[in-house]
Amino acid sequence: MAKKAKDGKRQYLYRQPQANGTVYVYFRMPRTGKLTRLPDDEASQEFADAYDPLLRAAKQPRPAPRSKDQLGRWKNPRDYTIDAKVVFRPGSVGWFIDKYKTSEFGLLKLSSGTQYNYGFALDVMKKKLGTGMLHDFNQRSVDIYTSEIADQHGGAAADQQRSLITNLWRFAKRFAEFKPGDKLCPTLGAIHHYEHDGVGILAWPENVYDAAIAKAKRHLVEIISGLRYTGQRGSDLVDMQWDDYDGKRINVVQQKTGERIWLTCPAPFKQMLDTMPRHDPVYIFTNCWKRPYKHAGTLGTAIRHLVQKKLKLPDYSMHGLRKNAGMELALAGCSVSEIMAVLGHKSPKMAMFYVKQASKVQLSETATAKLETYLEGRGRERIRYADERIAERRAKIKRVK
Repeated sequence: MAKKAKDGKRQYLYRQPQANGTVYVYFRMPRTGKLTRLPDDEASQEFADAYDPLLRAAKQPRPAPRSKDQLGRWKNPRDYTIDAKVVFRPGSVGWFIDKYKTSEFGLLKLSSGTQYNYGFALDVMKKKLGTGMLHDFNQRSVDIYTSEIADQHGGAAADQQRSLITNLWRFAKRFAEFKPGDKLCPTLGAIHHYEHDGVGILAWPENVYDAAIAKAKRHLVEIISGLRYTGQRGSDLVDMQWDDYDGKRINVVQQKTGERIWLTCPAPFKQMLDTMPRHDPVYIFTNCWKRPYKHAGTLGTAIRHLVQKKLKLPDYSMHGLRKNAGMELALAGCSVSEIMAVLGHKSPKMAMFYVKQASKVQLSETATAKLETYLEGRGRERIRYADERIAERRAKIKRVK
């Protein structure tokens, strides 16, 4: 029979009364919150047979948390497991990767998030190319290697490897073991495997934003609004703390750049912060269980599930709300420097993109207004011309007595 807790009650059950008087019974998996429908009769053997395996699964000990060396973009451990017997000669790719990872002029000068992601990609390169000498690389060898990565992991991963070869080549110039002669960086003119469609991540139109707000649970409504009004990344939003909010501004440490900025809260965002419940004494934004998010990946999954699964809008994601903020800042007349200050861009490239797009929108609006004025005037002219022709014809008509 199904096991019960010490108080005699079965654990992890969720009951949902229906309009017809029946009660649907679900098993709620404690770690994930996933609901599994059970037979309605809790006293039956059928119910016990369905309940017992779920309870055993819930009671299984949690797996040991994986270290950062076991996580990342490259999910298969075989992609970056290197034979301990392999020795990398000075000047080899593997030798330079080890130097690059521990140097303040290499990987350590990048943000923690970038270090985390690049680490796995470098291990893949180390496994596949580590014994080769870096200065022997040429464009042909780069194209062959990145094409292999593209076939296995996609174009974006291949282009990441291409960029890392560039970084290694520049980094290696400070070492005597690197002897490229008169060679240029082998990635110059190498194949770009990721085919960008020219659009990229899409900003959310008003109808998508309104539909998401109407469908989302309260905690996601707060998060979606926060992402739109602040323009920050999801990783920055989940780290926002109540102590960093002074009633007008909020202090944000941007994970990607490591910079700390004071962000003046727009009126809708300030009103939301002033009225929203404080489920956690430290962190502002919490999940459906009223607990802080451990990382932005969980948040991104929740928003993607809402927009792409529930609303059936596969073209929109969490990061699109950052584009909303950039476009709205540009449409409000903000300069490139002002947009960079809010969004935390180090380069003006994206801010200039927003300004350019806003300029197109404004030009389109003024052009449409001029066209409407022209059409309206043309319409009046046509009416006047028709009235004159009718008057002339009437004057020529001889009245018959």
